[in-house]
Amino acid sequence: MNEATHLLIHRYRPGTGPQPPSEDFDEEMLQWEALDTRLKAEGVLISSFALQDRGILHTPDSTLALDTEAEIIFAVHAIKVGVEHEAQEFARLMPHLDYGSVEIRPLMD
Repeated sequence: MNEATHLLIHRYRPGTGPQPPSEDFDEEMLQWEALDTRLKAEGVLISSFALQDRGILHTPDSTLALDTEAEIIFAVHAIKVGVEHEAQEFARLMPHLDYGSVEIRPLMD
């Protein structure tokens, strides 16, 4: 079976979900760590990245404040799976789905 790389792009709306410092936030961070450990053990995880929430968009011509009501990307997982259905199954495991979303994007060959 040919495997393909998919990005799981994680979004949330700032101010939703567990906020640091709190026990709920710490518990969710443990869930993310456990998930990454599982994906590594199963040979699926290529890489994962957490992004800082900057709140500002810099362009060559200006600096713009971002819409604070819009969902932002806060993390990305690159995984290698046989079919997109498998990527969907892994996306369903993400701890933030109660307050955020996951976009699945296959990479071009």
